[in-house]
Formats: sequence, structure tokens, C-alpha cells
Amino acid sequence: MSDSVQSAPARVVVVRGESADRQSFAYAGLLIFTVLLYLRPNEWLPIGTFPIVRIVALASLAAFFVEQLSDGRPFTIMPREFKYLLVLGGLMVVGMPFGLNPSDSFGKFNEEFLKVFLIFMLTINVVTSLRRLFHLMELTVLCGTVIAVGTLVLYASGENLAEGFRAGGLVGGIFGNPNDLALALNILLPIAIGLGVIRGNWFVRLLYWGCAGCLALASLAAFSRAGFLTLVGIAGFLLLKLGRRYPILWGVAIAGALLLLMLGPGAFWKRIFTVFDSSGDIGAAQSGEIRWALIKRAFEVAGFNPIRWMLGVGVGNFHIVSNFERAHHNSYLQVFNEVGLPAMIAYLAFMYSTARNSGRIAKAYDGVRGYRQVWLAAVMIEAALVAYAVGSFFASVAFLWYLYYPAAFAVCLKLLVLKSVRKADRSEVPRRVWNLRRLQF
Repeated sequence: MSDSVQSAPARVVVVRGESADRQSFAYAGLLIFTVLLYLRPNEWLPIGTFPIVRIVALASLAAFFVEQLSDGRPFTIMPREFKYLLVLGGLMVVGMPFGLNPSDSFGKFNEEFLKVFLIFMLTINVVTSLRRLFHLMELTVLCGTVIAVGTLVLYASGENLAEGFRAGGLVGGIFGNPNDLALALNILLPIAIGLGVIRGNWFVRLLYWGCAGCLALASLAAFSRAGFLTLVGIAGFLLLKLGRRYPILWGVAIAGALLLLMLGPGAFWKRIFTVFDSSGDIGAAQSGEIRWALIKRAFEVAGFNPIRWMLGVGVGNFHIVSNFERAHHNSYLQVFNEVGLPAMIAYLAFMYSTARNSGRIAKAYDGVRGYRQVWLAAVMIEAALVAYAVGSFFASVAFLWYLYYPAAFAVCLKLLVLKSVRKADRSEVPRRVWNLRRLQF
């Protein structure tokens, strides 16, 4: 093989499997499940507790497994990130009998992590093309925008306010309180911005940039300090990654900052500045003291007990030994205390692997003509993972949906690129490239 072929970035194929129509029913079920997960029809339709979301999920999984078995394929592909999740889930199950309340642990595992795990597995198996990947990302952004717009409407009318002044989510679940709402919307924000850049049609571009604006405004309306810090982190990351290619982003960022400074209500800035000085705000000072006390309590609970270090107190059991029945407000400590140090290592490895692969794909395709969509997809997925890494430092959401959709996007993109790496060995070098770099995994 020539040196030029070895140094060229991989050619991306649009389909990972043998046929673009593989697992069509399961993929359609995944799309429907995503809509139901975000919009939560049980809260606003007269269907009571009818388990429509669970039925759609089980039907999609059944269709997936039936087609896999009928074609003689294994139950699932096994990328590295999926193995990390297997380890994390396995440690949860092993640690249940040693937990403080095994029945509570089983309920939390079944209601939270098992659903996340199965849908993550379904996603990485049925999203077999760039077209499917982009459609799924577009759907999550549009669903999140519906929540954001509804939240802003209620906020403007003075309804559904937490603490009398903070916007609450239009629905419950992962939008249940202002901090969770801000985290969920912030994760979708860079994806919306990227979709606006990718699309060629100006109407569609404006649509997704409008979605990004609604997501950002609803996040700010939550008056969440963690949400604001996450927004700052997203802005810095995107300027670092995209500012050289799109200098207009610097102007947009400066204009947005100036508008926020001039139009942001005094109550918003008073709350945000308590991050640096909470002496003048009793509530903020108490909140800061509580969080520090919970951090200390997290290590006191582990103590010198090897079982607590290795297997934790059980999923969902930390409140039993916490201060005043409070959660951690930190996903990393949540995994450490509830499942143990090995589980926290698997959790961090999962996060690092997804973000690292997205970063390497973005670096490999930066400046390669004809592959701008791949580069932008990698950048916006990486930015979403960065948003989660920052925001989850202030919330106990390790086993909920926030992380696992963008992580699944990252794995799907990696699998598409890996398939193209193998094909590139038998293909000609792409013409008209700005630079030649090889993507190594």
C-alpha cells in the first residue's frame, strides 16, 4: 500500500450494514420511543398510567432481536464503550445483595439504568447510516425545543415556577426541576448549533439556529448556576473548535454576552454571582454548605469498609446514610458511593472513550473537503459530552438519560468511521484535501 493511502483519512460510507433497510422497524420504534421519552404523553393525554413508552421500547427490542436471530447475527455488536456499560451494569447487580436496601436497588436498576442500557444497545445496533444518525439527532433537538418553547411560554405567564422565580420544565422526568431542565437542554444545544451549520437549506438552518436560541433561553430561565457554568463551557469549547473556521461565531458570542449582561434580570445575576460569593445570600450559602457537607459525607460513608469501596451502598441507597436524605448533587460521587470505585472507573472510562473518539474523528476530518458533515457531527457530539461532563458535576444523574443519547451518537459515528477505515484500504485516496491525516483507533 502506498504511503499516500496510509496517511489519508478514512472515506466515510453512508451505510454500516449490508443494507440501508436493515432493522427498519426497530429503528422506527427507536424514533417513536425518543419522542415519547421527551414529550411524556402520560402527563398530558387522558391515558393515565398506560405504559405506552414501555410497550414501544419492548416492541422495538423484540423486532431487533428477531431480525438479528433470523439473519444469524449475534444479539449485539460489542464496541468498547458498550463493554464499559456492561461492566457498570454487572457491578450494580453484583453489589445489590451487599447494599443497604437490595429491594430499593433492584427497583432503581430496573426503572432507570436497565432502560438506558437497552435503548443504548438498540441505538448502536440500528443506527447504521449517517442518514439515520442525523435523523435521530434532529429528532432529539426538535423534541427538546418543544420542551424549551413550552417552558418559556409558562415562564412568561408566571406559571410552573420553582421557588417563585425559576422556570420549571413543561413536563417531568429528565426535565423535572430547573437544574435538570438546564442540563438536558444544554446537552442538546451544541447539536442544534451544529445541525444549523451542516444543513444547506437556509430555512432549515434558521430553524435549527432558532432551536438553539430557544434551548439557551429556557436554560437561562431556569436560573441554574450549574446550567450557566455549562453554557459558558459549551461556548468556550465551540469557539475553540469552530472559531477559526467560522470567525462569525466570535461576533455571535460577544453579542450574546452583551445582550445577556444588559437584559438579564438582576435576580439572575445575583444568583449566578453566588457561585463566587454567597455571603450575601442565605439560601445560596446554605446550598453551598450542604454540597460541601455531602462531598465529605460521600467519603465518610465509604470509610475503611472494603465492601463500600468495591461495591458501594447499593444503587439508589445513598439517601439512607446521607445528610437529611439528600442526593449527592454529583454524578461521579453518586457512582462511587452507590456502586463502588471499580464502577466509577468504568463510568469514567465510558465517558472518556466516547469523548476521545469524537475528538479524534473531528481532528482527522478537520479540513478534508467533502467530509464537513462528519467533522461537524464529531465536534457537536463532543461538545454535548463536554456539557454533560460539566453539568453532571452538580447533579446526581449518572444512571439517567442525559449522557447516553449523545454517547450513543458518538459510538454510532465511530462505528461508521471504523467501517470506512477498512474500506479505505481498498479505495483510492480522496481527491482535493486540505491536509492528509490518518485516523487511528
